[in-house]
This record gives sequence, C-alpha cells and structure tokens, in this order.
Amino acid sequence: MIHQLVYYSRNVVLGNDRAMLTNLREIVSASQRNNSRDGITGFLIFDKTWFIQILEGDQSQVSTTYTRIARDPRHTTATIMDARNVQGRSFPNWTMGGAMRTPEVEEVYLQHGIGSAIEPARLKSAQIINLALDLQAFDAAKRQAQRLAS
Repeated sequence: MIHQLVYYSRNVVLGNDRAMLTNLREIVSASQRNNSRDGITGFLIFDKTWFIQILEGDQSQVSTTYTRIARDPRHTTATIMDARNVQGRSFPNWTMGGAMRTPEVEEVYLQHGIGSAIEPARLKSAQIINLALDLQAFDAAKRQAQRLAS
C-alpha cells in the first residue's frame, strides 16, 4: 500500500508572474531532490493564491515530508484535504511534477469545473488528483509534440 496525502495552502510569496514562476521552479527542484531521497512522488498545482499538492509514498515519509512543507514560510494555513492508503501511486514517475496555472492550461482547469479562481476548500481530493493527472498528460503531450517538431 502507498500512502497518499492531498493538501492545500495559501501562497504568501509576493511578486509578478516571473517571480512566481521562479518560486515554483525552486520549490519543484528542492522537492525533487528531497523526494528522490525519501521515496516520495507527487504533483504540485500552483497559482498566484494557492499551492495544492499530492504526496505519495511510505506513510512515515509522507508525514515527515508534509510536516517539513507545512513549516515553509512561502505559504500559510496548510490544510490536509485527504490522507489515505491506495493500491498504487498516481504519479510513479514524478519525484515532484508541477504545473503553474497559465492561460495555456486553462482549458484543463475548465474541464474539471474550475473557472476563474481555485477554491481548494470546495474541491474534493479526487478532483485534485484527476486535475493533476490531466495537467501531467497535457505536459507530456506538449513535450512529445516539441520532440516531433525538432
């Protein structure tokens, strides 16, 4: 069994879109290093207001990772939406994938009933996981198209 935890938190990093993107890249890079070491996989959804993240792995490692993340000063009010054991990983190949909400992926959000603003408290963890899977698929299709075009 794999332990899966879904949480959200409020972004408190100030700045323009470039600063936000730089921040996201730093978070994903650090997460990839730490998660590779700890056997954690997952996905981070990020917009100007919210972080929504899925963590997967051994229950004790997921708990330790979440505790470390919850203390990070770049966000506040970390709130667990769901924590449960599942048969397998939803993101087995991602030590930490991430997607910043941009106009390019807006259609993916709309397909999941998420319009102008994300309101994490109104979402179910299954919606978040499905959104993350679709964002991951969108990214993979984009990369494949770029490879074919080169």
